[in-house]
Amino acid sequence: MSSWAYLLTAGVVSWVVKAIYNLYFHPLSRYPGSKVAAVSSSWWEWYWNYYHNGRLLFEVERLHQQHGPVIRIGVNDLHVSDMAVYQDITKVNTNFTKDPHFYQFISFPGTSIGETNPAKHRVRRKVLTPALSGTRIQELAPLIEAKTIQLLGRFDESNASGSPVCVTAAAKAFTMDIISKIVLGQELGCLTRPDFRSELSDNLNAAFETGWIGPSFPNVSAVAMWSCANMTEKYLKRFGPGCQTNGQAGPATQEELRPLTVSTGRGERSAVIDMLMDPKAVKGHSLPTLEELSDELAMLLTAGSDTSSNAIISGIYYVCHHTNIYQTLLDELKEAFPSLGTDITYENARKLTYLQAVVKETLRLGHPLPGRLPRKVPAEGYTLYGHHLPPGVNIHTSAYILNRHADIWDRPNDFDPTRWLSEDAATLDKQLTTFGRGARQCLGKEYVFRPACCHRSFPRAMLTFGLKLGFMRVVGSLRQPLSPLPSDAYP
Repeated sequence: MSSWAYLLTAGVVSWVVKAIYNLYFHPLSRYPGSKVAAVSSSWWEWYWNYYHNGRLLFEVERLHQQHGPVIRIGVNDLHVSDMAVYQDITKVNTNFTKDPHFYQFISFPGTSIGETNPAKHRVRRKVLTPALSGTRIQELAPLIEAKTIQLLGRFDESNASGSPVCVTAAAKAFTMDIISKIVLGQELGCLTRPDFRSELSDNLNAAFETGWIGPSFPNVSAVAMWSCANMTEKYLKRFGPGCQTNGQAGPATQEELRPLTVSTGRGERSAVIDMLMDPKAVKGHSLPTLEELSDELAMLLTAGSDTSSNAIISGIYYVCHHTNIYQTLLDELKEAFPSLGTDITYENARKLTYLQAVVKETLRLGHPLPGRLPRKVPAEGYTLYGHHLPPGVNIHTSAYILNRHADIWDRPNDFDPTRWLSEDAATLDKQLTTFGRGARQCLGKEYVFRPACCHRSFPRAMLTFGLKLGFMRVVGSLRQPLSPLPSDAYP
């Protein structure tokens, strides 16, 4: 027998022995779930997410319905559908950490999203919080209002020409222009482009298209993520021609980044870059290299644009498909804002109880990150339902499943804003997992929840066009002609 045959035979025997161990002798062998996943996490994930086009989450849901709150979805991975367990592993000061193997395909190491070291993440979060706080977002109210008017102007142009509009692309362009202003100090101008696209958004979309492959084979996704960071670096150089990386390994200096933070035409700056490049921003903060800065900006642009645009798109979808909800919301808006010239601010919009309920229900069912987000069992292990889990085991939870848990939500799959008007609404609010919990809670929560996506753009579009099914047919990419409300729509 040739050496190649020996090697092949040894490889097959090794694989079989490992598969037997994983199935019957592994510490997680007691848990029900997919036998294929217990042998090979990567190929099982690839099969459901790539071959079956992203249906892994629904297969996980089916396994929970069949086996209960704990299932095995990988060699070293469990998925849990239990709010108490979720709150325990995500609470403040938890010893559970993000799984670096998983997060390398959706983020960059060391960024506010990708950092797995709790102490380092705490410092980075403190640095960025002022730039993304509710107060900072409120300061951008004039910009958000201007972008909303610009967006509706594009809708008017499409209506006048009788051409369809892709609401998905329009929403993503709208939020990208706003978040780029926050992060880069200069908007990308996506709303001015005929197809609502930009070079950066194209690269981000290309990265997302590898999403089904990334969890199974992270190295493939890493290439796409690198292209996004490379694009961000190009924008940094474009906004500040004097700023070059030159392969430097040390931290950038204020002088090197001065072109990025000086006037963009109106004396405006990037609060994000300013905070990151301030060595005194927070105790323990060290200045990032230009590459690290580019990575962080890419993550903030991606997360800020995609999450808030998904909220808008989901809100349109659900309201359009429920006539009674559409009419109730429109009546409330027309009463609060009797003319299109009435100023819509976060302060007066937040007083509209039904609008608030629609926003919360949209975030419950239309969350931007429905998939699993694993946390690694710490060195001391973890007791799950009376059984000890060894260090290194990954416990996965999913907002999609928890936000539809039948033990918490009545008629969980129904879009019902009235649930947020009941006496137990405050209790339900504590069960909402859309933004995460604890120290790793979404840094941009205020950006998504406040005026950027819900309390300015949506009411203004609702009042102007009504968002009736005649306005757009919410199918596929949401392409259909649109029309403003008739002239007698207002009293």
